[in-house]
Amino acid sequence: MDGLIKAIRHHNLGVRWRAALALGDIGEPAVKPLIKALKEHDQDVRWLAALALGKIGNEAIPHLIRAMHEKDYDVRWHATRILAEIGEPAIPQLISLLSEGDSDVQWHSALALSMIGKPAVDSLILSLKDNHWWVRTRSAWALGEIKDTRAVEPLIQSVNDQDWYVRWSAADALGKIGDKRAARCLGTALKETDSYVQVPALWALGKLGSSVSVDSLLESLKNSDWYIRWGAADALGKIGDKRALGPLTQLKDDEDEYVRRAVNDAIEKIRANNSEEK
Repeated sequence: MDGLIKAIRHHNLGVRWRAALALGDIGEPAVKPLIKALKEHDQDVRWLAALALGKIGNEAIPHLIRAMHEKDYDVRWHATRILAEIGEPAIPQLISLLSEGDSDVQWHSALALSMIGKPAVDSLILSLKDNHWWVRTRSAWALGEIKDTRAVEPLIQSVNDQDWYVRWSAADALGKIGDKRAARCLGTALKETDSYVQVPALWALGKLGSSVSVDSLLESLKNSDWYIRWGAADALGKIGDKRALGPLTQLKDDEDEYVRRAVNDAIEKIRANNSEEK
């Protein structure tokens, strides 16, 4: 095995490749030397070590979980990617990492779970009820990336979470999933006093393209906060309902440049959308 570890540093790429595959065949005894090889300066050595660890699979999981705490960003990234490739067997450990105090470890774990995809959905839905707000936030984000409709109802409940960051993430995730069941719930989120919750709800409604919330969006155009007016104009442009043309036209001279741009873009989109329908 020592010879194979040296061989993945060989100047010949073919030799390195075959050595990595052989180390993968050895299995668990090769895990620790391969984890160490993830810290090499040579990028090819890192990738080949990652290849071998992915081939070893389940037996490498505990060591890869520890590697998620390494200071070296590349080591954490490789560990994330390999755990995602291993898939379902790594889910329980990745879920547990969401509660870590290190925010970077949390995000890498959420990323790995999102890359695993549908097999992780049930565990992530359960994590929406976790006691820690950051676990609920990362879980909502991962569910939005996976885009599985099983998450819609749980995420709708999370839009009413006690923590604004969770509400923000849940609204954003619902927009990514694109299920129209979320439209009424997101309309309710527009009544929040915090613009950092309202605007993700506005974006989500725009992505959903539902005319159900047009009246609420038109009301948001009157808000004193430019951020909310901007989000409402953007959402109305995506929905394309011609009822918005009049209210949007009134904002063409808005005091805020971002709002003016969003308004002009929205008017163009709505006119184009309605001309195509004709």
